[in-house]
Amino acid sequence: MASTTSSPLPQDSATPPSMSLPSLLRAKLRPTQGNPNSAINWSPPPTSRLRPPSLGSQRSPLLSQPTQSSLNSTRDYLRSKAMEILESPDTLPLTCLIEELNFPETSTDLMYAQNLLNYLKNNYLTSFCFCLVYFYKTCGSEFGNCKEYAFDILCQILTKDKEGPCPETSFLDKEIKSAILDFLNTESSIKNLNKIRDFVAKIATKEVRLGNDWPELLEFVYESLDSDSEEKVKYAVSLLYKLIPHCAVEDLVVSPDSFYDSLVDIFDSDYMSLEVQVEAVLTSNRFLLYWTNRSNHDRYSVLMIQMVETISTLVEHKSDKDVQAVVKELTVLTKEKPWTLSSHFDYVVLSVLRILGEVELQDKTRILALEFVIALAEERVQGRQMLLGSQLAIPKFLEKILLLLANLKDDSEWGTAESDTHNLHSVRCLDRIVAALGGEVLMRYFPRLFAINFCAEDWQSRHAAVLSLGIVAERCSSLKESKHSWDQMAGRIIRSVKEDIHPCVRLTALYTIKQFSKNLKPEFQDQYRDQVLPALTKAMDDFNYPRVQVQAYSALFEFTSNCTPSILNPYLKEIVTKLLEELREEKHMIKGETLKVLSAVAYSSQDQFAEYYSTVMPYLKVIMMTAKKEHDHNLLANSVDCITMVWMAVGKEKIRDDTDMVVKMLISLQRSELEANDPMRCQLLQAWARLGKCLGREFKPYMSVSIPRLLRSAKIGSYVLIPENPDNVEESDGSIRALILGERKIWIKTKVLEEKVAACKGLYLLADELKEGLSVWIEEVAQTLVPFLNFQLNEEIRRVAASAMPVLLKSSKEAKQKGNLELSDESLFEKLCSDVLPALVKALSKESLPEIAAIILDSLEECMKMSGPVLDEDQTDLFLKKIMNVLNSRSKVGDIDVIKQTLQEEQKVYDKAVDCLATFIRIQMSSFTPFLGKLLPCIQLMWEKDKIAKERRTGLRIFCDVAKQFPEEAFRQYNICLLFLFEACKDKNPEVLEVAVQAIGIFAEFGGSAFKSLLKGAFYALKAVIDHPKALQIEYVMAHDAAVSALGKFLQFHREKLNAAQFLKTWLRHLPLENNLNEAKVAHHQLCSLVEVSDVELLGPKKKNLHKIVTVYAEILWAGKKLATEETVSQMIKQLELYRRRSIPSTWRSFMLSMENHLRRKLESKLSS
Repeated sequence: MASTTSSPLPQDSATPPSMSLPSLLRAKLRPTQGNPNSAINWSPPPTSRLRPPSLGSQRSPLLSQPTQSSLNSTRDYLRSKAMEILESPDTLPLTCLIEELNFPETSTDLMYAQNLLNYLKNNYLTSFCFCLVYFYKTCGSEFGNCKEYAFDILCQILTKDKEGPCPETSFLDKEIKSAILDFLNTESSIKNLNKIRDFVAKIATKEVRLGNDWPELLEFVYESLDSDSEEKVKYAVSLLYKLIPHCAVEDLVVSPDSFYDSLVDIFDSDYMSLEVQVEAVLTSNRFLLYWTNRSNHDRYSVLMIQMVETISTLVEHKSDKDVQAVVKELTVLTKEKPWTLSSHFDYVVLSVLRILGEVELQDKTRILALEFVIALAEERVQGRQMLLGSQLAIPKFLEKILLLLANLKDDSEWGTAESDTHNLHSVRCLDRIVAALGGEVLMRYFPRLFAINFCAEDWQSRHAAVLSLGIVAERCSSLKESKHSWDQMAGRIIRSVKEDIHPCVRLTALYTIKQFSKNLKPEFQDQYRDQVLPALTKAMDDFNYPRVQVQAYSALFEFTSNCTPSILNPYLKEIVTKLLEELREEKHMIKGETLKVLSAVAYSSQDQFAEYYSTVMPYLKVIMMTAKKEHDHNLLANSVDCITMVWMAVGKEKIRDDTDMVVKMLISLQRSELEANDPMRCQLLQAWARLGKCLGREFKPYMSVSIPRLLRSAKIGSYVLIPENPDNVEESDGSIRALILGERKIWIKTKVLEEKVAACKGLYLLADELKEGLSVWIEEVAQTLVPFLNFQLNEEIRRVAASAMPVLLKSSKEAKQKGNLELSDESLFEKLCSDVLPALVKALSKESLPEIAAIILDSLEECMKMSGPVLDEDQTDLFLKKIMNVLNSRSKVGDIDVIKQTLQEEQKVYDKAVDCLATFIRIQMSSFTPFLGKLLPCIQLMWEKDKIAKERRTGLRIFCDVAKQFPEEAFRQYNICLLFLFEACKDKNPEVLEVAVQAIGIFAEFGGSAFKSLLKGAFYALKAVIDHPKALQIEYVMAHDAAVSALGKFLQFHREKLNAAQFLKTWLRHLPLENNLNEAKVAHHQLCSLVEVSDVELLGPKKKNLHKIVTVYAEILWAGKKLATEETVSQMIKQLELYRRRSIPSTWRSFMLSMENHLRRKLESKLSS
């Protein structure tokens, strides 16, 4: 229906339109149209409350239009027309208005009709609603369109805003509600019935509590559910489908069980059609989604079985529309409550996967089935775990996806096509599954299916096997797992490049080798170089199929990009010769790919490429100058890229004769107006950065030309596109791509953003290479890069900006120290510190990607070491909140079987957060005290029993850092924690034991008087670890050594409270420590210090412990520097020399002879030297 937005009334309110409205409307009616009552020979029923009393008037709407002079104003004119509609005994005036609103002849006609409609709504709203209801009730089927439009107007009035019905309409009036329910009973039009159902659902859920305020609706629903009429059952179920998401269960049903029984009755009924069962399935899905929980979902699991059986029936009937609707709903349920599938997981998943094999179903249907499996895999906790726990789901999925990938036809134009569009959805779905589950997981099931398909006679199956392996390889990180399977599959892939008769399979095999080269580096290169390089060089000669040729170059580029010089060196001459041969040819497309490969070969071979420089460079200069002359900027960009990569490989001494020529060309290009999509814009920036990296300090003459250009490109701002019509945005050429930010969708100009990325990388590389030589530009570079720490449109820019911060601080600090800054810039370093550190903290609080968060933490720690305390109270609070969020989230991740790469990234962030916090506590000590109260409880949580050993050790380390700086504040809160540590010393996990005794040692060292009252309990806790039956076995020995070291701290810091002689005897008996090297160095230094002061209780009565001490020293010296610091070893040797001189020779000789030979020789050697 046309919009009912109010149009302005004519300016001359005294002048009505030239033709009266009723006459105009009457003239527009087609011969078959007119008064609906007359058309169907309808006799009006007795007067009903549905008609306002004023409608009893006998005035005809077809009376002559009052003359213009009888109307004082347009408002009077509208009022008269409104009265005709409201007071007419028939419905013709309203029919005419509806016709004019929807089929106006002119814009003026539509304007007057809209003004009349708005006048009715604004002045006679209630009467007009009754009028519309009466019209709908009495209008015949011949006037279906008018009925539909009348109901649309009524809906607009009763739901005129998102908050619900208009307050003036008294929607709760029983007659209107009864009429709407009557519409549901009597309406025969499916389209209108759907509208009524949607309208009822919207009104009921937003404005009334159904059980109290509209009991008739519930009565209608349940009467319809129990009815013998399929249509009534169907529309009752479909209405509930609409209501369930918005209503509490108690408002809609007597009990969930009764409603569940009604749904089961529908499924069990012999006479209910498949159409009704589909509605019941959709409603059952929402029942499970909104009205069940973990504790009761098993009670309703029959609904899941019925849903699956209905899917199977629909698949047999090839009913795409219904299958799509059910699978969509099931996917929503899977995303929100994956555990609802747990009782019948295999049954559900395998039934949905069956859809993938039904070739007669639409592609869209099969893609939706794939989306269901993806939803499971991407639900990281339960969905993924259920998939991994099933023995059938993943193998069956792989089997079906291979069938989809093999669904190809021979295409005679394939060899010259620019890209593949076949099976694009299937490829993307497999990629998402692999990303969610991890390549290593799929590799457990893949080899058998790969072998079956690879050995098939049809090329499509071989293509599917090879392509899927390439996709799986993208998410694998090592060849070590399933090495035998990798060997078999990789060998077949490499052979197919040379031997397969179909070019599509050869192309896909090259793609897979490319993925192996990128993701399994350098193991793949090292293990398969002898097979891969000959296969690729042969494929480079496949002149009949240019696409295969180009893919061969692309695969060789990836293979050589990730080679070490030692891998590449045996083949270097052959490859360079082959590439130069190709450069002589005039094949434009191949020439660009050849330059890319040559650049990778040069960079990977490093200085070994120097001997080919004089041969290669003339080719490159000719290609560069020819491309510039012919304005072929794609080839020009490739040639400049190749030249600068070669320069970085061979070093500045080799390139001196060629630098001026290339630099002049770069300056010339820089002065010209390059278009936004010109590839040279990015390449120009990369070339300056690489030249600076190659020349080092000799790059200074070019800084005034290069750095302003890099800064200008880094600041470029026109990268966001806001189209007038978003639906018509074309993304296929890659120049524009969509990006979702929150709930907003924006479009990015990719080339402009690529230029910005290249500029930021260039600035970072030059800052890193030139260091204090960048002094003149440091401030402007920093001002440019600091805001990019929060650049949400591109993660690479954030990564580069974060990496650059410590580099810029270091450059500024060195420039200041070496006097490279002007007097006005003396405070530049301090200014950068005060800008950079808060910006890093803010970026850390917003960063969602673990990889970049780790870089920010690393940079933050480095910057803090250089800057000293610069964070204010708010920034400190923000920093600590983020750090503790990271440390606490580790426990959530630890118990989840997440994919290996994700776990490694999160672990890296965790470790970096600990390092950064330790540095922060040390640097910010003066301003840190107010935050101890927030930090210490978090550390205590990390020591609880449900935490893994890694977290407990981390908590210990953080507490140690705090205790060293703030001993009094730290230990004031920790009496309860100590008792927990005593209990932890009885744990069966040796890692936990080690953490516990280390923590007790820290308490002993820094706890002061607070520790003394718990000394006895602490001693017995340590003794339990030291005397453990397995104390000297390999898994427990680290804890044993830590306990002995902690016992030494008791002696050092609390000796007055102990029986020192007994303690020293126990402690000495367990020395030396030989496994926990850090604790060993601490304990052995303490022993050396006690001997230095001739501790009486250590030496024992008549120095009888000296023999043991000398033996311990001999064992420590025999171990070299592993068990003691160099300083401790030197002090031990001096003490031994002194003791030998003071001893009776026979006594010393007796000591030496009692030692084992290897110890005696080591001791004699040390003392003689």
